[in-house]
Amino acid sequence: MALLIAGVLAAVAVPRLVDRGAFQARGTAAEMRSALRYAQKLAMAKNREVCVGVTATMVTLTLNPTQTAGAACSQPVTRPGEGNPYVLTLPAGMALAPVIGFRYDGAGRPSAWTTYTLDGSNPITVARETGYVQ
Repeated sequence: MALLIAGVLAAVAVPRLVDRGAFQARGTAAEMRSALRYAQKLAMAKNREVCVGVTATMVTLTLNPTQTAGAACSQPVTRPGEGNPYVLTLPAGMALAPVIGFRYDGAGRPSAWTTYTLDGSNPITVARETGYVQ
């Protein structure tokens, strides 16, 4: 009986433990949601636009240092507690789509709304009016 249970566990559980890609994709999606939520909260706290730059392999947060809407986001946003620029680099082999950047205004509303997908799954949605990230 013990050998039967061990055999079933070896056939079902071990492949899931060895392939960490799904876990890594979920963790990266959670980190991106956190970055987008931080960008929205920062825009509201500073009453400035925060730009979210998106490429297939990277997400970058920058700040518009002026009150002028649409001006260049030239000031890098720093990671809380670190002082380094807020740049989220995706792990090797992962891709983000679509490649559409946007801005949060001072009220936390996004200039564009979309649903990003990480490796074809793990949806990350930015809501239309509220900017809520889920």
